[in-house]
Amino acid sequence: WTWDDDAVNSKIVTDNVASVLVDKMNRLHEDTQKMLMVASCLGASFKVSAIVEVMKNISDGEIRSSMRSSSSSILTGSFLLNEGESFASRDGSVSSFASSIKEFEEEGLVEMDNETGRFVHNQVQSAAFELISPEQRNSFRAKIGSTLLNTLSPDELETNLFEVVGLLNCAASERDTDVE
Repeated sequence: WTWDDDAVNSKIVTDNVASVLVDKMNRLHEDTQKMLMVASCLGASFKVSAIVEVMKNISDGEIRSSMRSSSSSILTGSFLLNEGESFASRDGSVSSFASSIKEFEEEGLVEMDNETGRFVHNQVQSAAFELISPEQRNSFRAKIGSTLLNTLSPDELETNLFEVVGLLNCAASERDTDVE
């Protein structure tokens, strides 16, 4: 039996980094947390328009119920796409889309390039995924997949087919688990 100090220390550092990132994300505005949750399900890079579609089509209550209890806070604001353009979510609650994107960047979690965002590291994406309650992860991803299937144009769907099918497979996975 051999003790590998380097391996042990790297594991401790990795766990600490993940823990620090989750704590950092828990201090973000609730709208930003919700958008990070959605983005984490879309992959290491994501289209802002996909997040917008999901946020418009899944009720605030559904998204909030998928959050870990420690990440809940008060909802405010209005979705802003470009200066002067705005929309409200289906249930009438409003949040600040533009400020959430700005908060992503300012906190060093996501790099934005026009319409595309990219998590700066896989640990950041994993920490964002940790904002989702473990019991709700498959159903939350399935809701995102269903929303994208129903709202994306045929061209967008073709481009994102593997991601959408992967998200929808989460629903099948959950049903299989329930049957067992």
